[in-house]
Amino acid sequence: MADGVYLFLDWQNVYMRARESFHERYAPFTAGQVDPVDLAHVLLSRGPVGEPRELLQVRIYRGIPDQVHDPKAYAAARRQIASWQRDPRVQVFSRVLRGYPSDWGKPGCTEKPREKGVDVSLALDVVTCGLDGMYDVGIVMSSDQDIVPALEYMDRRRISRGKPVTEVAAWRGDMGRRPNRITVGKGRPYCHWLSQADYWGVQDERDYTAPAPERAPGPPRPGPYRRR
Repeated sequence: MADGVYLFLDWQNVYMRARESFHERYAPFTAGQVDPVDLAHVLLSRGPVGEPRELLQVRIYRGIPDQVHDPKAYAAARRQIASWQRDPRVQVFSRVLRGYPSDWGKPGCTEKPREKGVDVSLALDVVTCGLDGMYDVGIVMSSDQDIVPALEYMDRRRISRGKPVTEVAAWRGDMGRRPNRITVGKGRPYCHWLSQADYWGVQDERDYTAPAPERAPGPPRPGPYRRR
């Protein structure tokens, strides 16, 4: 029987680390976007030999712009989420960005709103979904060290009671001094390293700021990861 897999994506982290790893600094804002289901299938293809895995859910945690302060970005985020949720296995958990500066939208404004509570929501779900037996293998893609306590707990539980197993995923790119992956202990948890070729295979180049009737589809992606 195949192991059921949940993929937990810290969306802003996944997106920004892809940009930093594989694109120039001033690349278009679409650079770094990926198709979450295509990404999940790449990760499942890297599972241990002889241990079949089945994708149960892709759970995406992200901030979403405030509809009043930034209606264009809010609409784009909603279109992107709607595109993801065409696949019933995708679940999105969003929280409105906080801390908009008083001069937001005016020339010279450099301060940006911030995500609040996204990493906490992800960490709680990794633990609660695991304890409830909802997955056999949970793969977390983030480099946010705030998630470490949740993975440490699940690692201790795996050692004492067996499944569920938690793993992490990361882009294999040049991040300088910034961490690519979450580390619990030496060699733990197991990390799925994703190369630039993996990234090009799952990249999503669509511009979600354009209303759906005007949005041209992105070019076809090569490889076996394109959703049918």
